[in-house]
Amino acid sequence: MMLLRTLVRLPSPGFDENQFTGDAKVDAFLRSLDAELVGSKTVRNLTLEEAKDHILSAKQALIAAGESDEVASEQAVASFGPEAEHGASQRQERSATFYKMMLSMGLPFAIMMSLFNLLNSGESGLPWWFHLVTFLLYFVFFGAGMGYIFTFCFAQAKPTQSCSTLQQGEVLEVFSPRLSKVMAVGLAVIMLVLGALSALGVLGIGFMAYNHLLVNIFLVYIAIGMVIASPVAFNRYLLDGQSLTIKTPFRSRQLELAQFVAVQPVTGWRRWLRIDLGQPHQLRFRCGQGKESITYLVINGEMHNSDQLLAVLNSKMSAQAAV
Repeated sequence: MMLLRTLVRLPSPGFDENQFTGDAKVDAFLRSLDAELVGSKTVRNLTLEEAKDHILSAKQALIAAGESDEVASEQAVASFGPEAEHGASQRQERSATFYKMMLSMGLPFAIMMSLFNLLNSGESGLPWWFHLVTFLLYFVFFGAGMGYIFTFCFAQAKPTQSCSTLQQGEVLEVFSPRLSKVMAVGLAVIMLVLGALSALGVLGIGFMAYNHLLVNIFLVYIAIGMVIASPVAFNRYLLDGQSLTIKTPFRSRQLELAQFVAVQPVTGWRRWLRIDLGQPHQLRFRCGQGKESITYLVINGEMHNSDQLLAVLNSKMSAQAAV
């Protein structure tokens, strides 16, 4: 069990010393709580920061009520509850996320690769059990691998601003961290290579020529889609009280909030046809001549302040609909 616990805490299994508060009792509790949690440092810090904020707020309230610093620390820690209880809750939540990600990513991949194998095998007459075994292997290994990465390695980006504390003239900025940008560039390079090899395979050149024609065409489609989608990591969305500015590596566009008609996530067959690194949202707005137009906003969990942006936009839409 200890080995498994260590594995699901990689690549940063140690306690993040930035979580220290300077209060010995609170810090001892946080370190003990961290030992109960799973996930990388960024994942565990979500729970640790929630605990720290709750405990420190309770401590300040107790001090304001007349308790000493030491007694306030003890009571604040006790009021939060046992470390084991919070650790078990976090592990249960991460476990549910892992199986959900394993199913949602492993199953489509296994189906796709199994179809590729069937097309490539042609008339070779491979037995049915071979295809079943390869299907299970694709599902388990790819699903488990991607589930591990998105469950234990990456966490929802922390907000860097709060809409409730923004002053007049300040702007809410939605952006991706540096690591996301580096990974997006790496993904684009890999997809370019895959697309080029698959395109050569369509022409009967190189080792990809051994693939079925439909397989290579599909891989070219996926590669092109991923290359086009990868620059989303460099997008920035700026929201003030009157407008939303959408900045991409290729253009910048400012839309007045009063022009918005609806903000809706793209679903159904339109979502399946799109290749995006995140959830695309359809923004419908009226142009100067009163004609309705559409643009798209791609949001993912690695973007700081993305939840707040959607909350503000949806609130604006609800307020306008009520008028």
